[in-house]
Amino acid sequence: MSNLNTNRLTQIAILAVATLVIGYQSLQSMRANTWYFNAVNILKQPVSTITPEELELADKAITYATSQDPLQPHYWQLSAYIKMLNLAVTSEQNKNKLLVYQQAEKDLLKSLELRQTWSETWIALAQVVSYQEGPTERVYEYIQQAKKFGPYKFDVQLGIIQIALMNWQQLSPKYRALYVAELNSSVKYGNKFYEIFMFAEKINRLPTICLSLQFGSRFEVIRSSYIFKDYCG
Repeated sequence: MSNLNTNRLTQIAILAVATLVIGYQSLQSMRANTWYFNAVNILKQPVSTITPEELELADKAITYATSQDPLQPHYWQLSAYIKMLNLAVTSEQNKNKLLVYQQAEKDLLKSLELRQTWSETWIALAQVVSYQEGPTERVYEYIQQAKKFGPYKFDVQLGIIQIALMNWQQLSPKYRALYVAELNSSVKYGNKFYEIFMFAEKINRLPTICLSLQFGSRFEVIRSSYIFKDYCG
């Protein structure tokens, strides 16, 4: 009888501990989710209207989220995005760009440890590394992973084109072939193509894009559009 009572007490104790652990983890997860959405809500406004102070708040919020629940890949993805956005806003004052790139890269790698199938994370990683190294083999491998998991996603194609344009003078033949292939594929997204023009204009590569589109029947639909006339007319 004594052994039976002991076993029951042991089972009750184990159940109580398990309940406490699960309750604690649930509480941590809820807190982390709250901080995550605090960051998301700050970023919902147009990028041009976000202030450095708001970005600092968003960065603190996502840092709290990752500390409370470090096993959520989308938290790390957002953390990297906020770092890069903050750098874009404060680029003239920021003297530690390389450090920011390295921190964003670390966040993206952490996200990919937890979820390897999100193409947007792979292309973001390729972009961040390209800022540090240029169009290297490592960047190319990350691009291939992005294409593997998101072969028909415009964000992936846009990211590849952006990497190519930013490193135009250093592109190897296989990178140039990749650029042409993605430019061809991106035509089917219609009005979204304006994002390519906007980026090219921002980094003074508009002549490169306009020249790339001058030839080939595939680009006829773009050449006849008002977007082409606005940017290349």
